[in-house]
Amino acid sequence: MRALAADIQHVNMPVGPVGRPTELSPFTPAFVFKYSKYPNAAREYLRFMMEKEQYVAWQNASIGYVQQPLKAYEASPVWTADPKHTPFRDIPKLILDNGYAGKLGAASAGVMADYVVVNMVAKAASGDATPQAAAAEAEKRARRYYRS
Repeated sequence: MRALAADIQHVNMPVGPVGRPTELSPFTPAFVFKYSKYPNAAREYLRFMMEKEQYVAWQNASIGYVQQPLKAYEASPVWTADPKHTPFRDIPKLILDNGYAGKLGAASAGVMADYVVVNMVAKAASGDATPQAAAAEAEKRARRYYRS
């Protein structure tokens, strides 16, 4: 595993038909619902967690899995401590909604949850399929969700 981990690199997603780099992000959303029993305590907890002292420590502990929702946290040390983390720093600037040019809804959520695009890229990159065959399979899978 160590040899494999040392050999793996990370990059941002390739530019597709949108014409610019785009990403999905593993943001950890935080909400205080109206029906919360202790809304003031919940809001205070969220405020506390977003302070630099806690947030940067959280990012470091998660090795960058916790994406920054604020530009101020782009300078967190986690993004340059290991060059493999750096591509993840810029994801918040590149985010597009799952449905992007189409409607958000069950179809776009289903395609994302079914990893249609991820599997397409993996099949082409690994040599399991030609790029054309991988794209054709992805289109077929997406059509299950986008029925006319």
